[in-house]
Amino acid sequence: MSKPRIHVITMAEIVPQHESEVIEVLRTAAVLTRQEDGCLRYDLYRDTTNPMRINTIEVWSDEAALNRHMNAPHVKQAIMSLIGKLAGIPQFRVLQAIDEFEA
Repeated sequence: MSKPRIHVITMAEIVPQHESEVIEVLRTAAVLTRQEDGCLRYDLYRDTTNPMRINTIEVWSDEAALNRHMNAPHVKQAIMSLIGKLAGIPQFRVLQAIDEFEA
């Protein structure tokens, strides 16, 4: 039996006056992240009831791939670029599937 994939959900709220800048930082980070070994999916979403709430939904091949991602230079640069532009600290949920559906 293979190791279950790692899923990550990140939730944050943008300070409205920084919306366009934050979205650009996140889009750039997403493009670079999708090129990383072990990244199976990395998508950006807005909350339908509050467009300033943003989420990433990520799927990683394993914990090692996620750890490499978290230490990648573009992630550190994105984090530094977002200081003061988010309303609070982003919430991270790291999940391991109990049962995954393969289409």
